[in-house]
Amino acid sequence: MRKYQVTMAAPFLYNIGVSFHETGNLKKKDVKLFDYYKSDSVNAKQKAAILKWCKDARFFSSSPEYAPEMRSVMICFPKAGFYRVGFSD
Repeated sequence: MRKYQVTMAAPFLYNIGVSFHETGNLKKKDVKLFDYYKSDSVNAKQKAAILKWCKDARFFSSSPEYAPEMRSVMICFPKAGFYRVGFSD
């Protein structure tokens, strides 16, 4: 397994079998803290592999207001700004 690089997150997710349907950045005061990948599901084995590769990865769940039973998982990988300014959950 290669060392964590945020630019390699998409191929890493693909290689462990995580499919995603949306990507983007999470910002705080115009500082990009995370690249995120939204997936329908992440199993325990995949989550463990992600955390082994990137110990600072974060996982959030979200659902649309019109259909709260439909849940998505946001897998967030830290960018340089995360390490500069920090982040509080």
